[in-house]
Amino acid sequence: MLGVIGASGGLGVSTLAVALAVRAVGRVGATVAVDGAPGGGALDVTACVEHVTGLRWADLVEAEGNIDGAALLRELPAEGSARVLAGRGPAPPDEVVRAAVSGLSRVCGLTVVDLGCSTWLAEQCSDLLLVVGSSARQLADGAGAAERLHDLGVPAALVLRPHRGDALGPEEVAAHLDLPLAGIMRDDPRVPVDADRGRPPGSRGSGALAGAVDSLLSAPPPWLVRR
Repeated sequence: MLGVIGASGGLGVSTLAVALAVRAVGRVGATVAVDGAPGGGALDVTACVEHVTGLRWADLVEAEGNIDGAALLRELPAEGSARVLAGRGPAPPDEVVRAAVSGLSRVCGLTVVDLGCSTWLAEQCSDLLLVVGSSARQLADGAGAAERLHDLGVPAALVLRPHRGDALGPEEVAAHLDLPLAGIMRDDPRVPVDADRGRPPGSRGSGALAGAVDSLLSAPPPWLVRR
């Protein structure tokens, strides 16, 4: 199970989480993107499935015990074969959230949790991608976030959001944060245009986002389970 976390706001963490789930389908079969903010997230909007019927976190408020991942997966809204568990309405108890995420991870080739800037579900993930911007303020945020992730003991790697004219190269940033460099995610001007047209991140055959995600998926990384 892969957690995607942002060192700062506005870095495209939700976009990356959805794109990973969308583009991994052809490699591993069933995938799911999970909103790590059960009470206030809008990952279904990012995935362009907010109009699609299916379960949201609020529908699991009264769930108890272990959760059947396969049964839950079938009831989630989907874009193609990638499904989404998003927040809308009241959040279920923490133990229900953990049970749902665990159940989904047992039946999916890739479960991606959009952690936003929070680490509360990070310990349940097998691996983490830390998304860091390259401005001075963002690098300072990245250093603080990297330190917190090191303390958790969960394997983490860097996804850098560079800007033109950066003083430090990607490898230098990775060394500064003491994290392996997993990939570079440049701005893709087609992402907001696609969102306005109901096309989810990662669904294009090419482009900056597609290239970045394909690079992340091609290692092969340990968090991909081929089923």
